[in-house]
Amino acid sequence: MQFSWSNTNLGGKIILISTVIAIISMFLPWVDTTISTSNGWQQLAFVLLLLYIYPTMQTVRNQSISLIYGSLTSIIAAVAAVAFMEYKTIPFEGVNLCFAGQGTYLFFATSVFLFAGILKYQPTTMTSVEDTETK
Repeated sequence: MQFSWSNTNLGGKIILISTVIAIISMFLPWVDTTISTSNGWQQLAFVLLLLYIYPTMQTVRNQSISLIYGSLTSIIAAVAAVAFMEYKTIPFEGVNLCFAGQGTYLFFATSVFLFAGILKYQPTTMTSVEDTETK
């Protein structure tokens, strides 16, 4: 079956939209010191996009997503974003300064939405007419 946006359920649409927004977050500042900024590509955060491959490919292929593997990938992505935020937080004169930029927060939000999409995703069933048309 070829991919069809209209035949994809809400969970699949959430997965695909969160993947696109996660890619966009790589172009936003991941480190913002107000003097200089550094985006996700410069911080090598694009490696985290590898965690989006399995749910996205299964959605495009209209195949079921393993709840364990799919949830694990989205949880690892969210934890990695939080760890990056903590790594970019430094104590300064009794105050913690966080230099994580908007891209980091957006990536964290998309990881949470990815998790929600994985929980809601169900592959669409093909009728016998659609099955013969794709062959």
